[in-house]
Amino acid sequence: MPDIHFECPKCKQTLDAPEELATQLIECPTCKETIEVPVRSQRKEAPKPPEPPKPAPTPPTPAPATPKKFELPPIEDSMVSGLLTLIAALELIGSPIAGLIIGSDYNGNTAEGWLVFLSGVISGLILLGFARVIQNTSESSQRLRRLEMLMERDYDKKPAA
Repeated sequence: MPDIHFECPKCKQTLDAPEELATQLIECPTCKETIEVPVRSQRKEAPKPPEPPKPAPTPPTPAPATPKKFELPPIEDSMVSGLLTLIAALELIGSPIAGLIIGSDYNGNTAEGWLVFLSGVISGLILLGFARVIQNTSESSQRLRRLEMLMERDYDKKPAA
């Protein structure tokens, strides 16, 4: 059975009494005053704390965007070095033929044939050397650009300070 809660009118002491004592006279244990037990509790029960509000539903987090695949540009051959290589190949092939034609002239002048042959071979080799230097320079500059791209990409990933 629940108790009846009330206060003594004289000393304001809070008292509890079983329901069977409702409307009966009792003595206040503190001030010894005779008081009547009320039919219902005078004291209101402490209100229950309000139920905390339910959190708002969180919107679904979007899936992280898949980053674009990072690709470095391919290293391409230089057109200038290709053209020089072609000219050098023509000289290396053409100079022996020209030297044989000039050397077999009916004058019997083979020195001029050898001179044409050697000058064609030497100039062909020089052109091949230039072509190789130009190709290496082109590849080096492309490699440097690729390295710059990688460095820029890594700097972008660092968190801001």
